[in-house]
Amino acid sequence: MDRERLQTLWENVHSSLTRKLGREALVFTFFLAVSAVFWFMQTMREDYEMELQVPVALVNVPEGAVITQDLPKQITVKLKDRGSLLMQYYFDSFETVEFDFARHDLGSSFGHVVISHSEVQRRLQPLFEMTTRILSVHPDTLDYYYTRGVQRRMPVVFRGHLETAAGYYLGKITLDPDTVTVWGSEALLDSITSVSTMATNLTNLTTTLEQVVPIAVERGMKVIPAEVTLRADVDIKVEKRVRVPIVGTNFPAGYALRTFPSSAVISFSVGSKAYRSITEENFVLTATYEELLSQQDSMLHLHLRSVPEGVSNVKITPDRVQYLIEQTESE
Repeated sequence: MDRERLQTLWENVHSSLTRKLGREALVFTFFLAVSAVFWFMQTMREDYEMELQVPVALVNVPEGAVITQDLPKQITVKLKDRGSLLMQYYFDSFETVEFDFARHDLGSSFGHVVISHSEVQRRLQPLFEMTTRILSVHPDTLDYYYTRGVQRRMPVVFRGHLETAAGYYLGKITLDPDTVTVWGSEALLDSITSVSTMATNLTNLTTTLEQVVPIAVERGMKVIPAEVTLRADVDIKVEKRVRVPIVGTNFPAGYALRTFPSSAVISFSVGSKAYRSITEENFVLTATYEELLSQQDSMLHLHLRSVPEGVSNVKITPDRVQYLIEQTESE
């Protein structure tokens, strides 16, 4: 019975203390929230600086005029004003500031227009309250290039370095499309014969690569399309050997070349996909009559007239053979 009374007493005391602590915590939280509100209101009356992004665009571009280098999509504006007003700007969506092409049209076939800092700032000011100061604008001036009908088709050249992993072979590299339309001034187009991709450097390739790469564009130039698809065939490297006869060319009638041995072994590396297609018929070991007449000794140094596409690490065995010019008919 005493034990039950003690349990009841403890529960009453614990409940009383809990209710008291809960009231104190509620009162403390209320005053903390009120203080935070007053602090925030006071803070919002003070001046602060803040950067905002404002969209810009070029409008009323006439038909036949091509913008080869456009305005930036947006500019960064640094402002100073009361915190409450800056907070309002932060959550507002600004209308795009438009610059009229006709206002700056030079009337020529090619033009470079620079919009001054003062004009940019003048166009920005109506977006903000009178008390707001524009501290800076980046970029502080805007410019764009345009042309009227000056274009040429030019080939695209790959710029970069591709390297396979050990035991793999890099085959054909292609660009799609391999020709693009380039817009710009006549002077600019006269100074170039091709355009190149942005530098692309890749190593350790083990599978065929297919990747979209942008075209490097000079200032005042526009390229359509602005990017191409790079494809590089990667294959497993295999070794192959073929025996190729040694033949003489340009010999006069009644004379022929005889070598010892009469053929040589050509060893080379090739991708597994092209292994069957590359045969001895793809190689030619020749020596011309004129070359042999200039020889100082009886040993002929063998070399290939050409190497098939996709073949590397070519080696000729033996690379030197004995020879003689044989008369086959009497005069």
